[in-house]
Amino acid sequence: MRCRLRSACFLRLHRGVAHPHFAGLQNFRELWGTAVFRQALGNTVLFLTVGLCLLLALALFAALVCAKGRFAPQELALLLPMVIPVNSFALGWQSLWGQNGAVNRLLGLAGREPVDFLNGAAAFPLLVALYLIKNTGCVSLILAAVIRAVPQDYQDAYQLDSTSEWGYVRRVLLPLLTPTLLIGMLLGISNYFLMFRDVYALYGSNPPARLYMLQHFMNNMFKHLDYQRLSAAAVFLAIVIVILVALLFLIENYFG
Repeated sequence: MRCRLRSACFLRLHRGVAHPHFAGLQNFRELWGTAVFRQALGNTVLFLTVGLCLLLALALFAALVCAKGRFAPQELALLLPMVIPVNSFALGWQSLWGQNGAVNRLLGLAGREPVDFLNGAAAFPLLVALYLIKNTGCVSLILAAVIRAVPQDYQDAYQLDSTSEWGYVRRVLLPLLTPTLLIGMLLGISNYFLMFRDVYALYGSNPPARLYMLQHFMNNMFKHLDYQRLSAAAVFLAIVIVILVALLFLIENYFG
C-alpha cells in the first residue's frame, strides 16, 4: 500500500517514463488546461450535487411512508434494484428508453417521431433517475429504521402546540436525522462510483458528452498509459469528495 502511494505521488510530480524528471505542478496545470478533463470534472460535480439532493429527498419521503406502519417484507423490494446484475439492468433500460424501446413504440403509436433518449438531451436526467432507482431503497430503509426509533413522546409533545405533520418533520425529525442523512450522503457518494459500470454497459468507453465523468477520463488515461495525468486526475477527484464530505459535516454541526 505504501509503495502504491509513493508511486502515485512520484507520478503526479514527475514527467517521462524512461527518464523521469521533476515537473512540480506542471502535470496539474496541463491537466486543467485540457477541455475534456474540465468537462468530466464539471459533469461529475453536477451529477453528485443533483443526484445526492434528489436521493436524500426521495429517501426521506419513502422513509416517512414506510415508518408509518410496521416493518413489512414488501419493504425489502426497495433493495431489489441494488442486487440486479448491471448487464440485466442495462438491457432493461435499453429496452425501455432505446431507439426501439417501449417508450418510442408508444410514441410511434401516437404518431410521434422516435426520440433518442439515451444519447440526446434526456441522457443526463435518465442517468440520474437510474442512480436514484438503485440507491433510494437502501437509504430510505436506514432512515425509516431511525424514524421508528424516535420516541412517540416527541410527536405527542409537539402536537400540544401544533397539528402540522410537516412542522413535526421539519422541526423535530430533521434535526434528529441529520447524522443519519450524513451517512446516507456518504453511501450515495460511494455508490456513485458504481454507476461507472452502468454507464459502461450502456455506452461503452465513449458515452455522450453530458455523461463523460472523471472515471471515464481516468479510464482512458489508463488505456493510453498516461499515468501522470491519471494520478493528477485522481487528486482532483479526491479533492471533490473531500469538499463534499466537509460540507456534509458542516451541515451536520449546524443542525446538530
